[in-house]
Amino acid sequence: MSNKNRITIAQAQYRESHVSTHQDNPLILAIPERLDGKHFRAKLTNIVVAADHTQMSDDERLAELPMLRQTRVINIQHFELYNEIYDLLSQGYVDRNPTRTDVIAWGYDVADSNISLEQIERPSISQTTADAIFLTGMSGTGKSTLVNRILSQCFPQVIEHNNDFDDVQVVYLSVDMPHNANRSALISSIIRELDRVLSASKFGQCDYSSSIRNSTGKYINIDRMVDILRTILLRHHVGILVIDEFQNLQVASQRYRDEMLQLFDELSNTLSIPNVKIGTPDTIQIFDKKGRHKRRVGATFELSRINNERDWTAMMNAIIGYQPINKPMVLSDKICDLLMALTAGVHSILMSLWEACLAEAIRSGSESITESLIKKTFNKRFPLLKIVTRNINQGKSGRHSDLLTVQQYLDAGNEDFGIKFLNKLVQKSLTPEAAQQVSADVDVLITEHSFNDEQLSKLQKIKEHLHKNIESIRLPKTLEHGE
Repeated sequence: MSNKNRITIAQAQYRESHVSTHQDNPLILAIPERLDGKHFRAKLTNIVVAADHTQMSDDERLAELPMLRQTRVINIQHFELYNEIYDLLSQGYVDRNPTRTDVIAWGYDVADSNISLEQIERPSISQTTADAIFLTGMSGTGKSTLVNRILSQCFPQVIEHNNDFDDVQVVYLSVDMPHNANRSALISSIIRELDRVLSASKFGQCDYSSSIRNSTGKYINIDRMVDILRTILLRHHVGILVIDEFQNLQVASQRYRDEMLQLFDELSNTLSIPNVKIGTPDTIQIFDKKGRHKRRVGATFELSRINNERDWTAMMNAIIGYQPINKPMVLSDKICDLLMALTAGVHSILMSLWEACLAEAIRSGSESITESLIKKTFNKRFPLLKIVTRNINQGKSGRHSDLLTVQQYLDAGNEDFGIKFLNKLVQKSLTPEAAQQVSADVDVLITEHSFNDEQLSKLQKIKEHLHKNIESIRLPKTLEHGE
């Protein structure tokens, strides 16, 4: 999730509420009214229509194709997630009512580095602490995009208050989990984003980022960094922290994992600042089954692929309407079934495949999309996913998330991290047949993708590891049955 989205600023307009814990709390009452399903769908649905291409050159048409990626067809799951986020945001503000004297005094105590957090009792009128959401789902289902659209379309990022309470309220901040899962790097990302957001508001230009580095430019003591983070998050009434790419914790050391999870515990439970963590399904493995650690996960919300007829038909109608070519394809049940078979209803795969098919139709001069072109383009565009999408459609369990995550990092241009996740996959127990399938996919990947010498060397070592499995006892098992 990019943290460079446009900053939306609204002047506070207070609504009425009959909820006792919400009354007289400007942070809650300034949040926009909750949308019903009809208005939510209208606000977030985005059907991209192809421009008139008759006067456009091939290069111009190709340059227009990425517009397709903005297509978003809203379903009931998306609305449910919006309601979860709305509740999370409101609940997090219940105990931080800035008009209460005990909350004001508590804020001063938190900002005092001479007082340890353990000595400070958070003022509480609610029955529960701020909680968290762990949003999961296989790579490519649009988790990050959906959260970004919900926040940016349904809430202002900044609310400026102008009455007796005239602070700037930052409703949400979104950052990525650093690849090394280092707390200092994450704190720095959060503070830089807060600087950016505040500088666009009436608060004006600020530079909290400089306070976490010493005169040589290095980070200061981590405990002091955490103190500063706590203070400014409370000072500017940050409602929700969104942490994307949470699966990066999987390849971090146990120490870094524990330290990072402890940081989220502190912000959520002690400071009443909830968070939304976004990660792939296997990320859940970093949380053990003890009660304390299960709570760290938060409420798990799994975003599914498109797997029902109504939603799939709506998506098919959306993409078939985007064909800036001279001989547009007519939608048929056969094409719908083919695209489902190849993409398994995974949003990003479908969007990327359709875009690639359009590009091929333009470059080749055929100006049409056929079944043959779709199949050929899929095999070239997604060398790692043939077995994955087939098994998803067949309802087989397996390590779909791993290969989808590898493909996602490669698509984003992060080859090093994609290879790292691929290596993580092959180190797990694979059957000989599964290893052979993955090895063949890696061969295609090397042919179709550009890697440097160091990356090719790592891929060669991965293939060597796979060949050890291939040479072991061969049984008629699949990737799923061997796990």
